[in-house]
Amino acid sequence: MKYIYFIRHAKAQKENYEQDLQRELSSNGKDDLKTMIYRIKDLNFNAQSIISSPAKRSIKTAQKFCKCFSLKEKDVTIEKSFYEGDVDCILNFIKELKESRVVLIMHNPFLQELCEYLAHIELESFPTSAILCMRFDIQDFKELKEHSGEVVFFDYPKSSDHI
Repeated sequence: MKYIYFIRHAKAQKENYEQDLQRELSSNGKDDLKTMIYRIKDLNFNAQSIISSPAKRSIKTAQKFCKCFSLKEKDVTIEKSFYEGDVDCILNFIKELKESRVVLIMHNPFLQELCEYLAHIELESFPTSAILCMRFDIQDFKELKEHSGEVVFFDYPKSSDHI
């Protein structure tokens, strides 16, 4: 059995940055992260790795989740394709993962497209700070294919149905 926590980065500041990669988390984004960390802290997910887009807002999001997933901030891995790539590129990256429980922090629109492809679901949106946990009945991520995932939960800061 394999598990992936798909997380969209927290809300970022909109102004004062010449480059999108350098945008910091907004105060609302930080508050939303606290909300989501509180909601999942008792799930005992014990991730084996956390992989983030190179965007500052994604890295900061990953660092905030580290403690919740029993990881150290220095253990966050950066993956360029989570920012610059496409769904096929990200799928190929995932298929090379060796761990059984991973956290992936990235951006829309390909985050939503990826989840819909893997779990045969239709999401209205994938809000900032949202978490979608998916389970795969496979031994190796190389076995990933369309609609092979099962959604364990989907939660986001303004959701009325908390996990």
